Amino acid sequence: MKKVTFVISEARIHDHLSIMALSASLKGAGHDTSLVFFPNDPFNKKKIIGALREQVPDIIAFSFMSCVKDHYIDLGNYIKKHMNVPIIIGGPAATFDKHFINFEGHPFDAVCVGEGDLAIVDFVESYEKTGQLRAVTNFAVSTADGIENNIQLRSLIDPLDVLAFPDKKILYDKDPCLKNSKIKMFMASRGCPYKCTYCFNHKYNSMYKGKGHIVRHKTVDYFLEEIRQVKEMYPLEGIIFEDDIFIMKKDWLEEFAEKYPSRIGLPYMCYVRPNLVTEDIGKLLKNSGCHSARVAIECGNEDFRNRILKRNLTNEQTIRSCEILHAAGLKVGTINIVGLPTETIDDMKETLALNKSCKPEHVSVNMFMPLPGVDLTFFAIEQGLIDANAASPKSTHHISDMKYSEPVRKWLYPFKALFPLMVRIPFIERLFPLLRKLPRLVLKVIDTGFRIYSNTKCYPPAKFSLRDKLRILRRYIAIISG
Repeated sequence: MKKVTFVISEARIHDHLSIMALSASLKGAGHDTSLVFFPNDPFNKKKIIGALREQVPDIIAFSFMSCVKDHYIDLGNYIKKHMNVPIIIGGPAATFDKHFINFEGHPFDAVCVGEGDLAIVDFVESYEKTGQLRAVTNFAVSTADGIENNIQLRSLIDPLDVLAFPDKKILYDKDPCLKNSKIKMFMASRGCPYKCTYCFNHKYNSMYKGKGHIVRHKTVDYFLEEIRQVKEMYPLEGIIFEDDIFIMKKDWLEEFAEKYPSRIGLPYMCYVRPNLVTEDIGKLLKNSGCHSARVAIECGNEDFRNRILKRNLTNEQTIRSCEILHAAGLKVGTINIVGLPTETIDDMKETLALNKSCKPEHVSVNMFMPLPGVDLTFFAIEQGLIDANAASPKSTHHISDMKYSEPVRKWLYPFKALFPLMVRIPFIERLFPLLRKLPRLVLKVIDTGFRIYSNTKCYPPAKFSLRDKLRILRRYIAIISG
């Protein structure tokens, strides 16, 4: 038996599903897991070392996204100075940033690429057997003998029911904020077949071509039992289904709508795609207990959206999907990106106009984040809008590394900060020429405050104590005000 200790050192408002899944697989194979968790503590590196020494792990593991990769590289270097324990990494940054598998500029000993649930078990058992790091499927390693990064991928896990239920306990035992939250996150499926150029999925699907079905669902009975067990053990009054597209498989949704109300019966929020929303889908969502659905608009200019972003959606489809969802009695949230490569001010104004036509209760708008390895980032590099070796993106809320023209640069953040207000309170748009001159700190407060308020309109209803509200509020502000 080996002990793997995961480390989380950034604030989170929702469950870290990847670590929960990996821990469950390792425990199912007879290994031990633990978690060191110090969210956004300025002195957390020393605390993390102290906690790791208490845990005495055989392997230390990080799972992170590109926006926090510099933080974890710095933390990895610090750990290496104080402990002689292998560090492995996984997640989107490890999978798509080639600097990681080539072991350039980071301290990690092994990198897991792609789906890691079963691969991490293979890796740990190889280490247990040989006492050395070896490049099993999905893993690249760096040892004294050299780098092994000719990665071979396992087939995608199918059916998903072969996996153990995610290990919620590993995180909830460490984080009372998430444990006591009455809204928790689950996933019924994995995979998305679409080719949106700003998203990892098109690269992921290319990597796994010939390695199984891209979209896979847990069976309804398995999934409901997973939720039931969490509901029995922890506070739970509302659910966020984090699937890329919850309505992908209609026959699955039909069975879910039949069984979920009697077995679970909690309001939930999910993500949908406009071209898949029909009146039948709207009724199934409502009958199953859906409270709200979020629709990704991203860009309002139809030509830009389809030619550059490869969304293949019309404005009519987008507006109609929101009409159907509203008619079914659901709240609607929209998701948008501003500051896209070569996007003009007029293009962004079209995004605002399309949002107004959709009449959402919740509006989310983020700055373009040039994620490593995806087609839209390569497009931005080709256009000379970002350096090929630019620093990793750190936030989608307030900053961007893009080289915008001076008019766009001055206009962009005020527009982003006031965007939700202009959608929900239309006369604000007429005041924009004046409001855009507000100090950045004031804009940041407006941006953060309205984002928090807007979430209350779309998240499933749940009753929180004042203490838990304040705890979640502090965590949320730490995340989105960075």
